[in-house]
Amino acid sequence: MATQTTDTLQPQVAYPLRLRSMYNDGMNGFVFGDFNKSAIVRLGSEGPKVKNESLTALRLAVTVNGKEEEAMVYGQKGAEGRPAVIRADALDVAISYGAKPIVLPFSLMLRDFIMERYPGTNSATSYASEVQLIDDRSALKEDHRIFMNNVLDHDGFRFFQSSFDQDELGTYLSVNHDFWGTWVSYIGYILLTIGMVLSLFSKKSRFHKLSESIKQMRSTSAVVILMIASACVPSRSSAQKVIDQSNSLNIVDPAHAERFSKIIVQDHKGRMKPMHTLTREVMRKVYRKERINDLNADQAVLGMFVSTQDWIAVPMIKLGEHPLTHELLGVPGPYASYRDFFDEKGDYRLRVEMRRVDGLKPIDRGVYEKDLIKVDERVNIMNMVFSGQLFKIVPVPGDPNNTWAAAAMEGHNHDETQSTVAERFFAAYVPALHDAMTSRNYALPDKLLSELDGYQKDKGAAVLPSATQVKAEIFLNDLGVFDRLAVFYALLGMVFLFLLFFSVFKPAVQLRKAHKVLLGLLLFGFALHTLGLGLRWYVSGRAPWSNGYESMIYIAWTTTLAGILFSRKSLGGLAATMILAATILLVAMLSYLDPEITPLVPVLVSYWLTIHVSLEAGSYGFLMLGAVIGLINLILMVFLSKGNERRVHRLVKELSYLSEMTLIGGLFMISIGTYLGGVWANESWGRYWGWDAKETWALVTILVYAFILHMRLIPKMQSLYAYNLASIFGLASVIMTYYGVNYYLSGLHSYAAGDPVPVPDWIYIGVAALVAISVLAFIRKRKYRLFS
Repeated sequence: MATQTTDTLQPQVAYPLRLRSMYNDGMNGFVFGDFNKSAIVRLGSEGPKVKNESLTALRLAVTVNGKEEEAMVYGQKGAEGRPAVIRADALDVAISYGAKPIVLPFSLMLRDFIMERYPGTNSATSYASEVQLIDDRSALKEDHRIFMNNVLDHDGFRFFQSSFDQDELGTYLSVNHDFWGTWVSYIGYILLTIGMVLSLFSKKSRFHKLSESIKQMRSTSAVVILMIASACVPSRSSAQKVIDQSNSLNIVDPAHAERFSKIIVQDHKGRMKPMHTLTREVMRKVYRKERINDLNADQAVLGMFVSTQDWIAVPMIKLGEHPLTHELLGVPGPYASYRDFFDEKGDYRLRVEMRRVDGLKPIDRGVYEKDLIKVDERVNIMNMVFSGQLFKIVPVPGDPNNTWAAAAMEGHNHDETQSTVAERFFAAYVPALHDAMTSRNYALPDKLLSELDGYQKDKGAAVLPSATQVKAEIFLNDLGVFDRLAVFYALLGMVFLFLLFFSVFKPAVQLRKAHKVLLGLLLFGFALHTLGLGLRWYVSGRAPWSNGYESMIYIAWTTTLAGILFSRKSLGGLAATMILAATILLVAMLSYLDPEITPLVPVLVSYWLTIHVSLEAGSYGFLMLGAVIGLINLILMVFLSKGNERRVHRLVKELSYLSEMTLIGGLFMISIGTYLGGVWANESWGRYWGWDAKETWALVTILVYAFILHMRLIPKMQSLYAYNLASIFGLASVIMTYYGVNYYLSGLHSYAAGDPVPVPDWIYIGVAALVAISVLAFIRKRKYRLFS
């Protein structure tokens, strides 16, 4: 290597090994830096799990005429193997490991590859291969279009859109050939589904026997209820006084801000939505609230854009909880201003630390590093508001990707996100609005917004949402239905729970009329819940359960539905229903879950999303409800006494039957959803099951709850205590399937995943409390004959 002298090694000739010399076999280069006589070379695995891209090896012992020789055969998934040759006396053995080449009896010719993107972005909404099928056996030539969830079937072969070349000139298709296997599997799924549905109506089924048992118990006991009237509007915490309203330059007139909120904007993911939505998203991400002082989001964000100098000193960027973040900025409070992030020279205070954090692997980032990343994102959002980059509100005529333009940034060159029309509009609008904020005469800014609205309808009609959709989205934003329902459900749940225990200790009280009133309130809340989901479905144009926030509000809906179906005549069942629904909605309100409506990745653009995810996520509500009922039953056992033994036993038995019916419904839903997910996978990429993390844990959940529902057949595990205890801790499999897989594991089901959610301390406290209640209930129930 020092002299760069080259030479050629002849075959079948021995040469002395040269250290620090480059050897090359035409494909691979290698250098021996040193020679150690005692060293041993071993080939090992980098990990126990074989990935799709992994290079695998087989260590084989090949015996020819009694002589054994070891061979290493290398291969990779989807690639034809290179044979390893074993040379023996008068016999050469070639062994390869890899994909088996299969010659098709026909051919496909790619005519065109088409990539469709969300407006103004590079994110794919769909990609398709225009192919021509050529079958010389029947002189057949046909044109077909293959795209995600739409396959080409011919002569028992199925072709699926898999991937594409980076230059978008070539395509990759996966192939499946399993005609009879597919139909046998599908027929099996159909029969299994029919059997599950019929078992819900058969008079010989466990489900029907449980229903009849509950009716008999209720016919021989009094119904316990109470009347309530409660306000359900959540109290909003007053925002910190951070703006001096005596300075009118800060404040945009509410009427003009309302006009501005109806202007359509194109977000960074290509979704077209009213400014009303974007401004609230900005405030939630930056300030963690939608209002600042007495200003709504439209006034605040528009004011930031027009009067930047007045807003850079406003402390409104939410900092994390880690003290090092506050020390780095020199800000003791929970909020920092945009100015706080820059020193006297204008240098970004987080620059050095962010370079260090960006260089770390995600697994090596601690709480402080994750805090910095979130704060840095909020600063960048503020910068985009101040510069106008977020306001992509001007259509670019003739743009093939329907790109809309934002305000031009000072000092930046023109690119595809800017246009002459946009420059002229912002050059006129910003000073006009600034003057209007002083003079209080908004005639000119109002006129400019009206002209912009007309220009959007003229030049951007191809991607513009309908006027009804815009009104519906604004109404949904203002309604805040899910936040309000969280409080409403919580109030109802506490009252139901109080009355449940009241009925145990005061059984003589008759509250039948009040029960109807409470049930009416519950149905009213459920109707609002349904309205909110329906509005979100209409606004987004897809089923509202494709991300973390949406799945949570949908699970809360199915929880309430399960309670109405199975527990509407039971105080304990309704208490569990309302407490669980409220808890789920409150979790959805946490900062970890963003309520933003987002576009779908191509594989999710399918009717299978509605079917598969609705069943999977819906089942979680049923299974969670069974767990909460089990918890209430254990708490009732803790309060056992000689005076209430019979009443508590009757109540626990009735609630356990309700819980079992709920779990049966949940088990059926998750089972059907799981194998229909296999059908979707087969229709998308030609395989039913790949032991993906979500698939595996869904199967674990099915097995866990199948065991719980069959515990009654196992000696020593037939007691009410054992069933309710299992229904509580069986929920761990649901939590792992939903949260653990989505946020901590990787796999195909990562569409809705985000950064790993930190486990709050109250989770550990909650688990400890459950264990304590379980132990106390076990000790108490052993003293009474009916529970032993």
